[in-house]
Amino acid sequence: MTDLFPPRPSTLPLFPTDAPTLVRVIDVETAGRRIEEDAVIEIGSADLDLATGQIGNPMQTLVDPAGVEIDPHARRVHHISDEMLVGAPPFAQAVKPFAGAAIYAAQRAEFDRSRLRLPGRWLCTYRLALRAFPGVRAHGLQSLVKYLPLDLSDVRAELESLHPHRALYDALCTAVLLREIHRTLMPRCSDIADFLERAEKVSAEPALLTKLRFGKYKGIPIGEVPPDYLEWLVKEPGMDADAVFTARHHLDRIEIRGVRAAPMLPVL
Repeated sequence: MTDLFPPRPSTLPLFPTDAPTLVRVIDVETAGRRIEEDAVIEIGSADLDLATGQIGNPMQTLVDPAGVEIDPHARRVHHISDEMLVGAPPFAQAVKPFAGAAIYAAQRAEFDRSRLRLPGRWLCTYRLALRAFPGVRAHGLQSLVKYLPLDLSDVRAELESLHPHRALYDALCTAVLLREIHRTLMPRCSDIADFLERAEKVSAEPALLTKLRFGKYKGIPIGEVPPDYLEWLVKEPGMDADAVFTARHHLDRIEIRGVRAAPMLPVL
């Protein structure tokens, strides 16, 4: 596990500082268009205190999409209709209550961050879950709820009036997921500041996949993919960034194991 959540080199501060422990876990639902044409239609969040594990301050709002129609496929997923958005606040107003956090987290942080454009540190629970729980069969949010499984008991009351793929429902589940990620990975860290440094680094990197998502070895655990195929994948132009990053990581591990496994010279 150490190489899946490596320490991040840093300079020790001259004076001790208290690391923030509150993370605003956030989720957005959109009209389902390409990013340059898309519109946020719902925002939901919950705050997780990493020091205590408590989840609170749930917030949610619908958002006026400013004339952007909801894609039919997106509507089937989140069940938000154009009619439900009549009278909702515009994005600039709707996003204000969610602003101001030092740290944000989202299941697919790159997606949510690009839509919300909120400044701060961002953690990606999808990429972190791949490091914390590599053996789980799938790492989508609802798959993790089912297969870890996640204990949702302390947010159950809020979830009862919601359903999956609505912003607050997913934000609450993601907060529970981040709490479990923190519980799993924290023993490898010196303190919360160290955890956050490592988590932010992992969140900024491509995803370290457990299985390839395409090709002749699609769905095969990455450790069972032949090294020559991984070498080809790394060299092939236009390959998926997550796949290339994963292939390089495993090739490096194979090389390290090979060095360590070198036979000892006989004693003369």
